[in-house]
Amino acid sequence: MRLTLHSDLGFRTLIFLAVAGESGGSIPQIAKAYGVSQNHLKKVVNHLAHAGWVEAARGRGGGLRLCVAPAQISIGAVMREMESDFALVDCLGVEPERCLIAGNCGLQRIFGEALRAWFQTLDRYSLADAVDRPGVLRDLLGSAVAAPAARAAKSSAHEKK
Repeated sequence: MRLTLHSDLGFRTLIFLAVAGESGGSIPQIAKAYGVSQNHLKKVVNHLAHAGWVEAARGRGGGLRLCVAPAQISIGAVMREMESDFALVDCLGVEPERCLIAGNCGLQRIFGEALRAWFQTLDRYSLADAVDRPGVLRDLLGSAVAAPAARAAKSSAHEKK
């Protein structure tokens, strides 16, 4: 099984915003940090915003921020929201009759059990678990994510001018 690029970027966007904290980020910043298309990222951010995890504000002081605490964002919930198809084999999909032996072999039961176990594992973790080393992530993302205190100080100094 492999995640779609849409889901992958969804998780990476949530991680970026969690690491950025209150200062948040923008689509150009996130796209540059990960080396991805801004157009594709806009669709991902729109999906995350509609799901209620990200808020997007336009204009001065705008940008993207998490609107839910990282500890409250379930990895399993994000996966269910971002992916549309978990049918590992045809008999688990919307048209199980496409398989001649559907219901007469053990694959439905076996893969169904595996999928339930997979989601039980994902549901035990939150976005906070994925960003348990924010300093390392901030270093890897480079200048796209300034330390929240440094960014706040820079913003405050800019406003005093």
